[in-house]
Amino acid sequence: MRGCSSQCEPLGESVGAAFARVLRDPWTLCVVNFNWKAALLSAGFRGLLYAVVVIPRGAGAARGACIEIVFRIALGGCWGSLMQAFRRARPVWLAGILVAGLLPASAHTLEYALLKMGQATHILTGMIVSVICTVGSALINFALMRRGLIITGEGSATLGADFRVLPAALADSVLVAGAGIRRIFRKLA
Repeated sequence: MRGCSSQCEPLGESVGAAFARVLRDPWTLCVVNFNWKAALLSAGFRGLLYAVVVIPRGAGAARGACIEIVFRIALGGCWGSLMQAFRRARPVWLAGILVAGLLPASAHTLEYALLKMGQATHILTGMIVSVICTVGSALINFALMRRGLIITGEGSATLGADFRVLPAALADSVLVAGAGIRRIFRKLA
């Protein structure tokens, strides 16, 4: 795992301490330490998915795709910075719930409002695709950031270096997630 300075995220801090740090200085977190890697990947993947699903439905839907891309650039970088702030927080399960639950709920509320204001059509279809993508991508991004990938700032690698180790990190994350799911089902059985 790559290192990061204490200003990025102290090692092993509690979820409460990480949350307090985020609330104390959101400007530095979301603007100064804007996670451009997350912004780029979020806009690219979400914009493409949104476009494939709704653009065939006309100009109003295409307007929605444009709104989605711009929204994801802004939100993706801020959200990436927030995930990065919680990547070393303990307990990991609580940080994961926060990253995969609370952050997406607030993001989708804002996303819906922007699409409505932009008079996009087929919002429900786009929102369903977006919510499905969010749950998976939030957990994947969080797992990758815990491994030092897709982070920005001091101690981070280039996007190219992240991409070179990404396949192995994704495969390992899937194996770890699978083992965790099996443990849960064994306890339930």
